[in-house]
Amino acid sequence: MTDNLPTLHTWSSYRRVVKQHLLEQAPSLRASGLDWFLQVGTADEFTADRQPPTEPELAVVLLPGAALVVPHDPRRPGCPACLLTRRQLANPKHLEVQAAETQWTAADPPLTRSAEPADLAEAVLAAARGLITRDDLFPARPVVQVSSQSLAPTTHRYLPDPLCQTCGGLPDDRAEDAHLVLSYRPKHGPRSYRYENPVQRLDELKDLYVDEFCGVLHSLRRDTQGGLAVAGALMKLRRHEWVEPGFGRSRSYDESEATAILEALERYGGVQPGGRRTVVEAPFAELGEDAVDPRLFGAHPASTYEDTGNHYRDFDAHTSYRWVWAHSFLHDRPRLVLESQAYYYVAHDTGTAPYLYEVSNGCALGATTEEAALHGLLEVAERDAFLLAWYRRLSLPRLRPATARYQPVEAQLRMIERETGYRVQLHDQTMENGIPSVWALARNPDPSATGRPALVCAAGAHPSLEKAALNALSELGPFLNDFIARFPSLAERAERMVDDFSLVQTMEDHSTLFGSPRMRHYLDFLDEGPEVSFATAERNPNQFTAASMAEDLLEMVGRFTAEGQEVLVVDQTTDEHRAGGLSCVKVLVTGSLTMTFGHHLRRIDGIPRLDTVPARLGLRPGADPSEPVLPHPFP
Repeated sequence: MTDNLPTLHTWSSYRRVVKQHLLEQAPSLRASGLDWFLQVGTADEFTADRQPPTEPELAVVLLPGAALVVPHDPRRPGCPACLLTRRQLANPKHLEVQAAETQWTAADPPLTRSAEPADLAEAVLAAARGLITRDDLFPARPVVQVSSQSLAPTTHRYLPDPLCQTCGGLPDDRAEDAHLVLSYRPKHGPRSYRYENPVQRLDELKDLYVDEFCGVLHSLRRDTQGGLAVAGALMKLRRHEWVEPGFGRSRSYDESEATAILEALERYGGVQPGGRRTVVEAPFAELGEDAVDPRLFGAHPASTYEDTGNHYRDFDAHTSYRWVWAHSFLHDRPRLVLESQAYYYVAHDTGTAPYLYEVSNGCALGATTEEAALHGLLEVAERDAFLLAWYRRLSLPRLRPATARYQPVEAQLRMIERETGYRVQLHDQTMENGIPSVWALARNPDPSATGRPALVCAAGAHPSLEKAALNALSELGPFLNDFIARFPSLAERAERMVDDFSLVQTMEDHSTLFGSPRMRHYLDFLDEGPEVSFATAERNPNQFTAASMAEDLLEMVGRFTAEGQEVLVVDQTTDEHRAGGLSCVKVLVTGSLTMTFGHHLRRIDGIPRLDTVPARLGLRPGADPSEPVLPHPFP
């Protein structure tokens, strides 16, 4: 039969003949007691209003240059439409590729380099037979890409898409599902705050999540900055064609890559609801005690809400908003918080104008919900401490690096100084809750230099003050190295922003502003505090050393509830997280300062702690509440 076929085909005729060969040779295949029925078509045929199959199918998706072989058992999620969505999301330029493919297929050009249709059909069937006899079809689904030129097969793995309209569908967000029942799983040791070593899972994490063709993460990249091995895990979001990175910084690439993967997955959970479908939409005034008043989390300046140039509007208790359920530790029951607080990119959607600008502040990932919540709460404490110290210019104690018992602290600091020539200092910014937190500051030794940034800041938190310092240095070093290289192109903008703080609009603008030597004196307040040893500064070295993470979490939460603050946990876990045995949460705390970027988006109004905490800590504020507010220097 092959001899009777034409040797030159157009794209449309090539598809038709390949499909004919496939269906003639094997309309179905049998393996593991199942009959798999062959379905052949283009990408559009597998994504456009397709009825879900009722029997196991072997989908063959014919694309320009390749055929994709996709097993699909309708009893489980994971179908050709999922794969094609993952394929699009794995390609940051998919819109350009899609436009080019559409133009090419519409032209229906002759194919001069493709294999004979019968040969491609044979290669596809060989791949199909291999796929349905595999015993690793779950949780990640295998797919074989067969080149229509070389006939070479390439195996990839993809995770089902929980938002897929063919095989997915999110459950409704319900109050009963938000109630948190703690698991008292023993820790590895009293000062261990992770149940699993991500480095030991690196191969598994890569296999499950990283694939340039159809992975949740499409790329892993390596660099060296600030004396550390740096890795970046890139993930394209469903919305706005944005690529969201996760980063890891450590002394080894394996550890950095594992951290980068996990950070990217944390961001995946935080950008939009991916585990439950938001169903509560109502005015605050109608929700009663079920809802937390969003004004307790700090508001933007009145001028921001009045400015028609941005889309944030003051809160109206009688306007309808979207709400999601969270667990309240203060009340030990589910309560509602604004969806735009729980998921930081939904504010960019159309609908009711958002009340608050939100970032990933308080988002965290862990092997258990307790672990994730603990680390989310640590981040809330870190950002709150930094902002409170900044807005009140607190004369924080300066930590002597040589007194750290944990040697990597001083070693990392000195390495940053040697690599960059900057002077680095550490300050104890632990607030009234007693959760250890450190501010790291790098100063250019030349106060008049304009070609390199004048100042760079970072912060870290951890149950141990020394580990908090190391976390701050791990953030500072790579950023400082990168910023030194980029600053010459930003110096002019830095000077403009010094003259007009309203120009500070983005995350990058905050660090750029403090690159100007004219901003140096604004950090002088940090030099007014006493020098202390780590041992002196660490008020309670035995805190957070319980047998389980749940007990540590409750101890930490208790610090906030004792102050009348409400700690809430939103479960952001998606099916993609569960595939890797992970939990993802967002932690919100009333009365805490939240990190924001863009000076007009600061959220300090309605936070009484700004005026009460300094005196409680015996720290002298260097800023009067009546003075003009300056943009913060957090990068």
